[in-house]
Amino acid sequence: MKPRLNISQKLRFVWSAQKFKGNSMKFLIISRLVSLVLMIQISALNLHAAVPATPAPPADNSRYVFLPPIDDGGKSSGFHAVTICLPPGYDSTDRRYPVIYVLDGETAFFTRQNGVGATIPYEMVHDQLVHEGLIQPAIFVAVYNGSDASGSKMAPSNRSLDYYPELKTRPMRTRKINSLGEGYFEFLSKKIKPMIDQTYRTRPDPASTGVAGFSASGMGAFWMTYQHPEVFGMGLCQSPDLRFANELLDKHKGTIPPVRLWIDAGSREIGEGHGLLQPAYDVSRALIAQGFRQNDNLGFQIGHDHGHEKLNCTQRMRAALYFLLRLTPPAFTGAEIVEIDSTAKGPIQLDRRGHAVLETEYDGWFRLVDCTASLKVADPSIISLGADVNDLQPRSAGETTLSTSYDGRTITQKLTVSAPMASLRCIQTTKPVTVDGDLSEWPELPIVVEAPRKDTEAEGRTGPSDLSYRFACAHDDKFFYIAIQTTDKIIKSQPDKDPWFQSGVEVRIDARPSSERLFIRGKKEFDDFLLVAMSPSKDGETRLPYNAAKLPEGTQAVCKIIPTGYNTEIAIPFSYLDAKAGGPWKDVRVNVVVNAFHNDYKGAPGAKLWWQPDWRSPDVAWGSGTFER
Repeated sequence: MKPRLNISQKLRFVWSAQKFKGNSMKFLIISRLVSLVLMIQISALNLHAAVPATPAPPADNSRYVFLPPIDDGGKSSGFHAVTICLPPGYDSTDRRYPVIYVLDGETAFFTRQNGVGATIPYEMVHDQLVHEGLIQPAIFVAVYNGSDASGSKMAPSNRSLDYYPELKTRPMRTRKINSLGEGYFEFLSKKIKPMIDQTYRTRPDPASTGVAGFSASGMGAFWMTYQHPEVFGMGLCQSPDLRFANELLDKHKGTIPPVRLWIDAGSREIGEGHGLLQPAYDVSRALIAQGFRQNDNLGFQIGHDHGHEKLNCTQRMRAALYFLLRLTPPAFTGAEIVEIDSTAKGPIQLDRRGHAVLETEYDGWFRLVDCTASLKVADPSIISLGADVNDLQPRSAGETTLSTSYDGRTITQKLTVSAPMASLRCIQTTKPVTVDGDLSEWPELPIVVEAPRKDTEAEGRTGPSDLSYRFACAHDDKFFYIAIQTTDKIIKSQPDKDPWFQSGVEVRIDARPSSERLFIRGKKEFDDFLLVAMSPSKDGETRLPYNAAKLPEGTQAVCKIIPTGYNTEIAIPFSYLDAKAGGPWKDVRVNVVVNAFHNDYKGAPGAKLWWQPDWRSPDVAWGSGTFER
């Protein structure tokens, strides 16, 4: 077989073959060479939009290949850069590898371009599993979001355009955007995939080709796998936005697609806010009703105490890659009813609302959620079950059991509901309170907060002298008062920045009847409860609270810098408390958090000191922070 020559080699060959024929030939040769060069340049211009450049070999000792933005030919939101990550030992073998295409490719690998918090390091998790002999090695191809030709400017709405299929119902933020999802799929399948298959030793069949994504791109990975099994036989969908995926499932007719789907979400992704857990749960149930089989062609997992964070996706990545690339099926080792907002195993202890599921375990570590399990409560007077992912709703303190059946056996778990937290006394003041930031009229501030509730909420904090606070609540016959003295070594406070992005305090006040606010979680501020949030002001400066126009008429609030930090005083009129309570108020629920963001919210997240767990989180305790009149 004759060796193939590139263009420069051909030019050198023609010149060497003709140069001995004399000057008469030189003009002809030169003219032909010029014509040939022009033709090459014209051809290159014509092909630029159609064929991406062939990836160059990686640098010495590197497994990463970085490609500049590739023109999508108008199919999707714009140009897409690509980073390829080869498995260890790729150059020392002639084996062929499965390929996983990663959407949102900017954050796919742990390279010098990405930090820990902003990365889902597919390759790091992959390498550990390969080292343990649990999975087959794979090639990862990270496809960046749409940009301009230089890659320096992101295309507007690129994720909404590329990752959602054409649906009658779409997320609120994308309803006015026409989907380019099918065009993006065509770009992946007809331009990027052929380039990878021609350049590297891949296994190009659908069963060996996967697509992965997180959040919006998790939806992209889902529908491209479900609707295009002729290309993608594996879908890795982390915290996917499946709120409208049932429209895709309802359209499906005939046998189920020959694909394997991994779906996961965090326990904190429920209710208002992201609200992604319930749709993931419901879609997994619908897939099983279609004929998908758990731990065979469908894997569904809920991350305990996980939110909508890339770090949490990394924690679930081990199970996800194992499910899609494992060498042998794992052996069943047990089943257990668990509470997903807790990382503890064994009996369930509740001082708040929660959610219970049946988890099946394999090989002693790999866990999946059996979303078809039907749970039963032995004593409904202790706790009842809601519809949303087996919502546990405490009714009274005591003990009961949850039970279900699995594979012909009965699975039982003990559950204990704690008594509500004791209320605190709200003292009636005998002296008038002037809301001016001077706390000298307050005899004491007995409630002291000197440490964060979680280590992750105290980054950059050195101790109580760096950030801490003490506060008290009181009332007269017209106002409910709160006084907070904050110690803050470094104060960063700007009038045009929200209090949670700098030094500042947030106070939440819920005056609804006890029966309505007992299990507050994910409710809206200024609707069910008040948010009085402020950053400290300097002498002579007037600064209003956040969203001051939504505060009740007559509310007073001051936050002032002092030598050791800042003082906050707040007065809420009885007229508001009585209206929310439906009569003269008897008690009120309060929560306080102070913030210290010294890095302008870039890099380290700073410190947050909550008195009680955030009401919007699943950690909120039954009756916490209640003051009695």
